[in-house]
Amino acid sequence: MTLMAGPCVAGDVDVDVVIVTYNNGTEIDTVLHSLKAGAPTLRLRVVVVDNDSTDDTLIKLAAHSDVRVLHSGGNLGYAAGINIARRAIGTSRAILILNPDVEVMPGAIAALHSRMTQTGAGIVVPLLQDLAGVRQASLRREPSVARTFGDALFGNQLGRRPGWLSEIDRRASHYRLPRPVEWATGAALLINGDLAERLGDWDERYFLYSEETDYFRRARRAGAVVWFEPAAIIRHRQGGSGGSYAQTALMAVNRVRYAQVWGTPAHAAWIRGAVMLHACLRLNQPAQRHTATILARRSRWHGLPHATPTRAAKVGPIASSSIEHVLLTRFNLPSAGPERVIRAQEGWLAERIILFERYCVPSVRSQTNQNFTWIIYFDPESPAWLRQRVTALQADGVFRAVFRSSVSRAELISDIRTVVGRKRDVLITTNLDNDDGLATDFVDRVQQADVPQHRAAVYLTNGLIVSRNRVYLRRDAHNAFCSVWENWDDPVSCWAGWHNRLGESMPVIEIDGAPGWLQVVHGSNVSNRVRGRLVSPLPYAQLFGPRLNVLTVPAHRRMLIDHLISVPTRITREALRAGVKWVAVRLFGTAGLADIKLRFVRWVR
Repeated sequence: MTLMAGPCVAGDVDVDVVIVTYNNGTEIDTVLHSLKAGAPTLRLRVVVVDNDSTDDTLIKLAAHSDVRVLHSGGNLGYAAGINIARRAIGTSRAILILNPDVEVMPGAIAALHSRMTQTGAGIVVPLLQDLAGVRQASLRREPSVARTFGDALFGNQLGRRPGWLSEIDRRASHYRLPRPVEWATGAALLINGDLAERLGDWDERYFLYSEETDYFRRARRAGAVVWFEPAAIIRHRQGGSGGSYAQTALMAVNRVRYAQVWGTPAHAAWIRGAVMLHACLRLNQPAQRHTATILARRSRWHGLPHATPTRAAKVGPIASSSIEHVLLTRFNLPSAGPERVIRAQEGWLAERIILFERYCVPSVRSQTNQNFTWIIYFDPESPAWLRQRVTALQADGVFRAVFRSSVSRAELISDIRTVVGRKRDVLITTNLDNDDGLATDFVDRVQQADVPQHRAAVYLTNGLIVSRNRVYLRRDAHNAFCSVWENWDDPVSCWAGWHNRLGESMPVIEIDGAPGWLQVVHGSNVSNRVRGRLVSPLPYAQLFGPRLNVLTVPAHRRMLIDHLISVPTRITREALRAGVKWVAVRLFGTAGLADIKLRFVRWVR
């Protein structure tokens, strides 16, 4: 093995080794000393990212002159540490992610590399053993409701139960031969460099636990195959960063967060119930009692371990002078699907311009932070009266009108560059529908978000829904008011995909707090409907101004009835809708579902 110290080009290195440390002074020497025997003929470059250790980890690392040490600037989490290392490495042939509490057995890295070369695998995982050499059940199946309930009920009992009842693969025969697998615990994995480049950053919202589950799923969706190589043996101590009740609870909560990212609200609710059952069946264990308490109330999740940057960390809020923020609106841009039928209806444009002037434009003009540009796309065939209204509205420069019959990603980025006329460090794009509104501090809150990675989707999760002179408070983690933070190297914008599926291609940051947006339910809505709980508009008047003054203040009795009867009814309705949509997508695909919706809209109208 040859260790390459310092910067070098990708062609000089066979495998880049990435290790993230946090108070691992008792283990770091072991893993570093074991690398040589693990890759006797390969050229390695080793990067260690330290998450603000307070023990002697950094002192131990200083003795390894052939290891590049990076300081994350805080305890930013495992995924953030990997992302920092990836950006420092640049282009790579293969990246080996190792926990700091492992020991690489002779020839293990070479065996992983050989299996990747032979099969073209996107990711290869080793056979994990404990320090005594006993095999660990490290192979996993994709989490599902049945598997999560099965693990909650049976735990380590009935180890040979069917695969659909267990996420953990415990069958000894499955660990004897090389084979494709769905995923494995993230203590050690070799990733093809091209795949790592395509997938981009690891999702930092998990902080610790479930980040590898998410990464493996993204890899499989990208067409990559994951291989298990039993000839590669790595011993894993486990718990090298120190266990705690909070970490046990975080592991459980992140299983629910993973379900929220990749499943429907109904699916996530079932997973949460199964994870809660797991904790409740083990209340004799203090850690599980704590976990059940945390799971029961979402408001307690924010107190779990999370990224904590120090002053040395150059992450988090960036100076406004470094940010280019662009609001993007499709006013009547031609589109496929059921929307085109609705937009072709007589009176649609007239109704939309009224809503646009009543809610959308005033909310943008009222922003406390005016460091942004607003681009609105219009159909070139728009009627003359609409063009005249647009000309009058943009007289004060509140937005820039762009007329296109369609807009590709390349055209969108070109339009942004042309309109803003400058290039700053950070580009933020935010989607704003023409019939919705923003809280006065929306732009400021998005720009003040802590975004340590080079690209992430940002959502203000709480908002208001106005319907029939009443207002409802709703939490929607992946709402239509999505923003994307990124650099200018290869921007994709907030229109890179469906607003509720941006998390499939980039990390997601959810910002709770006061309502940040306002949706209006009206006759020509495509998808908006009443959700959330009935509230008084008075507490939110300062955020949304006179637009809420005309709304009814409901009596306490009416709000109580809504909370006890209407809210459960709406939740059940949304769960049924989500279930039907899930089945339809599985049966007909996304395109088929869109065609069904188009036929239905034509029939109704």
